[in-house]
Amino acid sequence: MKVLLYTPSARIGGVEVWSFTYFSQLIKQGIAATLFSGESGVLVDSLSVDERRELVIGSFAELICYIEENSVDIVHFPSQAIDDGAGFIKKLFPQIKVIVTCHGAIPIGWSSKNCDQIISVAQWLCEPSSRISGMTVPYIYNGIDFNKFNTSNNSEKENGKPIVLWVGRADDEIKGLRVITNIIDDIKKLGFDIWVITPSKIDELKDNSLQKIASKVDVWKSVEYKNIPNVFRTVANLNGLLLMTSKREGLGLVAIEAQACGCPVIGPNHTGIQESVIDKTLLYNGESEILLLIKNLSLDSDFRVKRGRELSFEVEKNFDLEKMTSHYIEYYQACFKNKPKVLEKSDRTLNKKIRGVIARVKYENYSFREHVFITTQKVVKELKQKKQFVLSNKLKKQSTLYLYLIYRS
Repeated sequence: MKVLLYTPSARIGGVEVWSFTYFSQLIKQGIAATLFSGESGVLVDSLSVDERRELVIGSFAELICYIEENSVDIVHFPSQAIDDGAGFIKKLFPQIKVIVTCHGAIPIGWSSKNCDQIISVAQWLCEPSSRISGMTVPYIYNGIDFNKFNTSNNSEKENGKPIVLWVGRADDEIKGLRVITNIIDDIKKLGFDIWVITPSKIDELKDNSLQKIASKVDVWKSVEYKNIPNVFRTVANLNGLLLMTSKREGLGLVAIEAQACGCPVIGPNHTGIQESVIDKTLLYNGESEILLLIKNLSLDSDFRVKRGRELSFEVEKNFDLEKMTSHYIEYYQACFKNKPKVLEKSDRTLNKKIRGVIARVKYENYSFREHVFITTQKVVKELKQKKQFVLSNKLKKQSTLYLYLIYRS
């Protein structure tokens, strides 16, 4: 069984971190896997030398070429990849099993017509994903590497002020950093320093409220992903906490990572954060409650130390990477119980696959036809630029949608 795992990029982000971590674990558990990334980035450095040999970086058009030229049994996408054209893969390669993980963006556009299984990363996503896709959607919690995220180096004797830590893309409105604009001064009065760990640079911030926050926090910097566990442990050692302000999260990987290092998490009581924050008493229902929760924690440092150890233990029970990977492998194997007839070698060319797609697309609903039209235009444009493919005018005229078709030169 050969698995091709797709990720939009190798930059720091929840989906990307999950993809790289999961890919490494697939290799460790003996699965033949390749990671295809739409862009390069810092996460490439997290892979071992052997794992990098199975990393491919390229455009979506190059992904299609890779699948055509290599033996692949399963292609695994994040739900967001529908915008890249991933929904088109099943039509081109019907013998391949397509698995989709819903990381938070509801899988609009995904259904049994273009994938074999949708799996969400949290319980709250199951119902809306099932309703939209028409498929039964189970959930598998994201797992983390406990060799990296743990309390092994934690100490109760570190000197310094307690820290309120915020981690994420500061200029991403969904992450909600602006929420703390009106409470920064009050947090400092409670005796806390404020750290913002973000790839966003201060001189590139366009929002006045973010610039105001940046001018008042004690630390604003970018940290390499491999050093993030040390940041969490430092915060835990200084009796600090992680503050989440996201408007929505699929699950909230950063909360899981922080708690594994013994760092309590205060977060909004909604979406996946409800499931990733272990101590439910630290969930807030309105911005006005944030300061009260921070104040209550500041009054009981002994509790924070004890609770930090408990959090790490509970995270390990619920968000284990090896267990998560085993569950996904079970779904991979289940997809082949009713394995369809594999196309003959002579039929496995993009030319004939495209003809089949055209024949089927005529009978699909409008939204899907429109999606195929837009996707194909984008992919063909990339392929033409690489001079690997040319357009077939004959097939173009045959299509009621005037699809720009990929045709092997």
